[in-house]
Amino acid sequence: MIQSVSAFIDYFGSIRRRTLNYARVIPALDWQPKAGEYTCGDILRHLAAAETMYVGVVLAGKWLYPGHERQPEDTLEILLARMDSGHADAMNRLSALPDSELYQPRPSLLPDAPPVKVWRWLMAMTEHEIHHRSQLASYLTLMGVEPPQIYGIGVEELITRAVG
Repeated sequence: MIQSVSAFIDYFGSIRRRTLNYARVIPALDWQPKAGEYTCGDILRHLAAAETMYVGVVLAGKWLYPGHERQPEDTLEILLARMDSGHADAMNRLSALPDSELYQPRPSLLPDAPPVKVWRWLMAMTEHEIHHRSQLASYLTLMGVEPPQIYGIGVEELITRAVG
């Protein structure tokens, strides 16, 4: 369970940094594994939109998905900059939330479901980010790109270091 808003902001910042490591090596924003699936660019735009949505429900109790439509000027650099600025804005707004609000209910995404505590929505935002990071890792592999090591080192190297 999350104990403080500032601790969550630090934690989620580390989650986002690792996601951006995957995003930085995308060779083609419009690549998708098959027709009808998200493209790499869609995933990045969706992550930015979802962060706005989750922070919106936490702060205002309203579900609003701003969309993730492709813009003509979208390049990897522009999407990364948008993700950075949107993340900074979302975390700045979230930082004003008192810790006591972590235990307060917010509306469920489903109409007839019971309300959910703020800390659970923040963890759902984290799980959502990690899900799509894994999707990017799969896309990269299918494109023939070695995905970054999530913590900067692979298990093979760790075993070698431990043995050697």
